[in-house]
Amino acid sequence: MNAFEIIEREIIKYPKTVVIGHIQPDGDCIGASLGLKYLIEENYGISPIVVNQPIARFGFLGSWNLPGSVDYSDAFVIQVDNSARERSADPSFMAAPSILKIDHHIVMDSYGHENIEELLSSCCEIIASHAIRRKLKIGADAARCLYAGMVTDTGRFSYPSVDSSTLRTAATLLDTGFDLSFLISKINERSMDSVNFIIHAYSQLRVSPGGVLYMYITQDVIDRYHLTPDMVSEALSCMRDIKGYPIFVLFADLNGKIRVEFRSDRIKINQVAVEFGGGGHAFACGARLDDASRIPDVVKELEKYIP
Repeated sequence: MNAFEIIEREIIKYPKTVVIGHIQPDGDCIGASLGLKYLIEENYGISPIVVNQPIARFGFLGSWNLPGSVDYSDAFVIQVDNSARERSADPSFMAAPSILKIDHHIVMDSYGHENIEELLSSCCEIIASHAIRRKLKIGADAARCLYAGMVTDTGRFSYPSVDSSTLRTAATLLDTGFDLSFLISKINERSMDSVNFIIHAYSQLRVSPGGVLYMYITQDVIDRYHLTPDMVSEALSCMRDIKGYPIFVLFADLNGKIRVEFRSDRIKINQVAVEFGGGGHAFACGARLDDASRIPDVVKELEKYIP
């Protein structure tokens, strides 16, 4: 079923519609939630409430409400880019009488009353492709947000999840006439703290005996460079293009836990994420550890997947 068939049916049943992203939002999360908001406004005359955690980097795309600010008991909720209910920016959304999940990750938890779960390159690609097939009006604001999510979640359209239909969808968005050069310049924009952190991150690179490339970013480093979670994730770029290391992983302190981000070059490693309580895509996934003592266990498990 087309996602917008469900949206058209449900938005008239409830006094408010709420679009929610996931914890530690990225470009796809913000792009999907705001892009969907603009599409609903343009085509149905209803202005949804958007709920996300704060992230300054993508604030130029629009504004949103913070978690805890919405009563979901009478709402139609659209949860985007989120594979598991506990990873929602506001898990109390489960009190809503009608929930639509739109997600592009490996299916772990079909928590919605309706679920659109497709293994495409990004959640923004799902939303854009469904809007195109439904022949909806796609204005420049919606297109800018959806394109931003697509370009950031695909590594500038370079990841294995990209195919010809991804590029056709992106081209349709670009045809709306939004300012592409401005968008890319804002996405690429970095603070001096972020630049200095990347310089530091290169000094933290480690290689395990079995050939796994990894680094651990401690809380004192995060405090020193005034890093947000998305800024910490930029350290993955230090490892991505290093020849000879097809599996790399970033560990970082986060709210008393260790955030783990797994990446690989066409090696399916998502089962390792699952074993440590996480999940995600085959080549890009994540997990949480209780403390840093588990880091060697994760690295050792990943070594089993080195060719």
